[in-house]
Order: sequence, then structure tokens, then C-alpha cells
Amino acid sequence: MQLARLFRPMMPSLVSEIVATIHGQIDRYGQSTTGRRHQLIEFAVSSAINEFLENLENPTMTGRRADELFRRMGHGEAMDGHPLEAMQTAFRLATQESWEYLRSFAIENRLSAAALANLGDALFAHIDHLAEQARLGHVGALKALDRDQGVTTSRLLEGLLRGDGTAELEHQASLAGWELPNEVVVLSVQTQRNADALSLDDLTPWCLVGSDPTGRVLVTAQDRSDEVLTRLDKEPLVKAIAISWPVAITEARSAYRWATRAVRLALRGVIPSERVIRCEDHRTQLWLHAEPTLRQQLCQELLPPLLAETPNSREILSETLLVWLETRDSAPAIAAKLGVHPQTVRYRWKRINELFGEDLHDPDFVTTMTMLLKASVPLWKAGDQSDFERFRADEEE
Repeated sequence: MQLARLFRPMMPSLVSEIVATIHGQIDRYGQSTTGRRHQLIEFAVSSAINEFLENLENPTMTGRRADELFRRMGHGEAMDGHPLEAMQTAFRLATQESWEYLRSFAIENRLSAAALANLGDALFAHIDHLAEQARLGHVGALKALDRDQGVTTSRLLEGLLRGDGTAELEHQASLAGWELPNEVVVLSVQTQRNADALSLDDLTPWCLVGSDPTGRVLVTAQDRSDEVLTRLDKEPLVKAIAISWPVAITEARSAYRWATRAVRLALRGVIPSERVIRCEDHRTQLWLHAEPTLRQQLCQELLPPLLAETPNSREILSETLLVWLETRDSAPAIAAKLGVHPQTVRYRWKRINELFGEDLHDPDFVTTMTMLLKASVPLWKAGDQSDFERFRADEEE
């Protein structure tokens, strides 16, 4: 088009005017009157105007070389941690300056109003297209950053739950952009079957979130734990939340074990099945159930006389024996705790002595039995029959 060739001599002046306006009115670009950024802005403006004129000369031209440039610029803004507002303002200023130049050009060359309108439409469409390329580049970079952030935070969470050393955790935290607190709290969250619909994205700026066989696992700073707990407690897809007491970051692995164990024990009826399970309220049971296989083996070795009793006898004898081991109270005091007559306790105690005899005077045996019954009786009362089934199977062999 003849108009494009006539306009080309004005191009250097227009480029200088747009670049100067951008430097003067956009604070973030105000310090870029020299150097690499200045050269990039000047090159981008020049490329945009040149491609506009080429399109006027050859409307059927395919391929837009400036597209990739502006996508890269949008990408760079995101990677530098900047929103797109500054670039959008630059596009608006470039549109204003270009339109003023086009109007002056139309007057000087006596163009009709219709011709000027067509040029204006072409200009606005061209700049809108380049602005969209910058937006696409910016969005693409943000998505890539989100993916990278997800990977690095996942690695940090894995390191915490694996028990990595402080140096490695600090390295992973720096990559994830997550400041390691002095103490953390670990939460194990039991969820409904459709837990995939549970979104905790709003917690991720200050809470590490992952998945485990129970549902979700979260690690957060001690001073954020109440806020996290309140947020989780409002979720209808959450069935139970076990929360550890605060620990040093290098002990997060242990806190995770306690929290997940608390959920399992609640499911088995050993500790109360509450919506919020505070591990600090159940430390003894968490400790006693740390070695379930060892508990079961000791049960088979130390308690055969009790395991051989009928279910009803086993229940009342084990409960009575445990209260005596814990309190060493008199028959009336034990009866009051159990809600039975003192004579009933004396009868039970006679039967207990028949079963265990002199072993009840062995301090080591008594200590081990106390811990063993404290761990086992809640299981039996909750309906767990595995100890008795194993005993019967061994007897039948």
C-alpha cells in the first residue's frame, strides 16, 4: 500500500516518541533509558510498527515475527515476578502515540475520514493482537512456575516427612520459596472417598500439602496451626483430623508417624473417634502402639492364661487386673472405679491369682504386663479379636 511507504520516514520519530513516553510515564521502566532493557523496549516498539506497515503493504502476508518477541516479553515479566500491568500500560501509551501520528499523517496526506478509520481499525487490531501475545506468554510462564513450585514444595514436604537433615531441608525450602519455621505441626487428615474434590490451594502459601493413604498430610508453622485446623474443620469432605504437638523441623517425620497412628487408632476404637484428634492427649497409646507386632508377640507370651478364658471372663478379668496394676488400690476402691460390688472384685482377684500366681510378684513381669494390658484392653473392648484368634490357632497346631 502506498500509504505504508509514505509513513515509513516517520517511523524512527514515532519509535523515539513511544519509547520516551514509556520511560516517562511507567515507573518500572523509568530507570531504563539506557542498557539492555532500553534496547529491548526500543526493539519491541520498532518491530511492532514495522510489522504493522508490512501488513499494510501486504495484507495477505503470513507469519508474524513480532508474535514470538512479545510472547517472550510477557514470559519474562512473569519470570521476573512482575504482573502484566506495566506492559498493558505500555501498550495503551503506544496506541495513543501511534494514533496521534496517524491523524497527523492523514491530515498531511489529505486522507478521507474513511481511510483514516480503516487505518485506525488496523492499528488497534494490531496492537491488541500483540498485547494478547504478551498475555499468553505471561500466563504460560505463570503455569510453568506453578508446576515448578508444586514440584519443589512436594520435594520439601517429602524431605520433612523422610527426616532429611537441616542443610538439605533449607536448600529445598529456598527452592520452594518457603521459609522454614523453628517448629512445625503435622496434620493427618482422613477424608471421604471423593477427596479428589477437596481443594486446599488457599493454604499452600504457608502450608505444605500432600497426599497419603489416609487422605491428606499437611505441615505448617506452629503459629499457623490453629488457622489451618479451623479451615480444615469446615470442610465437609474431611472425616477426622489428627494434629501433632509442635516439633523441630528435623522431627517432622516423627510427628507424621504420631498423627497417622492416631488416625488408625481412632478408626480401631482404641482412642476416641473425634473429628479433631489432638495427639498430645493420647501420647501413652501412641507410644504403646508404636510396635504392634511386638505387642502381639508379648501378648502371646505373657497372657496365655487370660487368652484362654471365655470372652466374658477375659474382659472382666483384664479390666480388673489393669485397674489394680495402675492404682494398687483396695478392693472397695477398685470396685468403685469399675462400678461393681467389692466382693465381685475379690472374686475376680482370686481368679487372677490362680491364672498368674507368683508372676504378680515379679516387678519386671508386672511392669511389662501393665504396658501390655494398657495397650491391649482398649483393642479388645473395641472388638479386635486378632490376639485371641492367634492364640487359638497356636493351640490347635
